[in-house]
Amino acid sequence: MRFLPTILGAVSLLISVANASLSTDILYWPLGSSQPSVLARISYDPILMKSDVVSYQPPKDDQSDNLVRLGLYTSTSTHTKQWVGSLVSLSSLASEQPTFRLHLSPTNEVYTVSLSASISTQGSASGPRIDLVSNESGTQPHLNRPVVVGPDGQNPEQPEEKSLFQKYWWVLLIITFISMSGGGEGQ
Repeated sequence: MRFLPTILGAVSLLISVANASLSTDILYWPLGSSQPSVLARISYDPILMKSDVVSYQPPKDDQSDNLVRLGLYTSTSTHTKQWVGSLVSLSSLASEQPTFRLHLSPTNEVYTVSLSASISTQGSASGPRIDLVSNESGTQPHLNRPVVVGPDGQNPEQPEEKSLFQKYWWVLLIITFISMSGGGEGQ
């Protein structure tokens, strides 16, 4: 019975962590401006890979610059507030339904945002679409594998590829046997 409060505390902690959704601000920064503006506020669940647009304010297309920076502020070990982003066309942000890709780190924080160039087939929905991209590791190279060399220090010789006759000589033998043993007419 002494362990029951500990177990209940651990279960409630797991439930609260599982239900916790994270949020981030996507910013746009015109080249002529001195500071960025909030483009969208996104809440996302990295475990279920679902996201919701909390607020979205598309930029006005009346600016003189056609290029704007799209990104967010992140914090690293050396900088508490560091801008991470890319340069996009203002007209792509002002479109009916832009698609933002949020790239998640192994700690499930957004480390960069990009604008997808895909054309949406959903014409009825308005506002941006959000795609979450998790940081999954791909195939890993086999490192520190010993290199096999011959006694003279050269690479071992690869066996020669066999010819067609060397591979399938037995088929010719079966065809010869069948043709010699069958089909004799009774005389």
